[in-house]
Amino acid sequence: MVSVGGGEKGRRRSLDAEVNLVPFIDLLSMCICFLLMTAVWIQIGALPVKQSHGTDAAPSATPFDLDVKLSGPGAFSVTIKKGGRAVKTATVKEPTVDAALSRLDGTLGAFLAQVVGGTAEQAAAAISSAMLTPSTNVPYGDMVAVMDVLRKHRIVNLGVNPNAGGA
Repeated sequence: MVSVGGGEKGRRRSLDAEVNLVPFIDLLSMCICFLLMTAVWIQIGALPVKQSHGTDAAPSATPFDLDVKLSGPGAFSVTIKKGGRAVKTATVKEPTVDAALSRLDGTLGAFLAQVVGGTAEQAAAAISSAMLTPSTNVPYGDMVAVMDVLRKHRIVNLGVNPNAGGA
């Protein structure tokens, strides 16, 4: 035993302390209640898209495919393919990702209408699928932003080819 004292000799205090656990249990139960009640405000982000390749669905009657290669932040190329052969390619390269996305958004409808024919909506309907191929240095958020631009132009059969993109 250790002598703890304020000047009195021979008096020893015990080092055991009683901890009242009831306040800790109350605090824990209040935290659990708070977390359960606030969990309803959490939103899980999801993109409602269809899988473009690898399904048992019947092949699409639309003849055109879109191939988007993301080579870096703010740099990507869009290729329209018919029967697996490239028909036309457009390259977007801007200093910032936001500028590249706005340029893609502004020119995608006209680019599709020029190659496929008809209005931008008819051209987007003629695209059966779009395959995104990101390189290793492209952030995931940039790829999702490109998917959002494609969805805005009514291209919903999207696929991602993670193995084909080089560094």
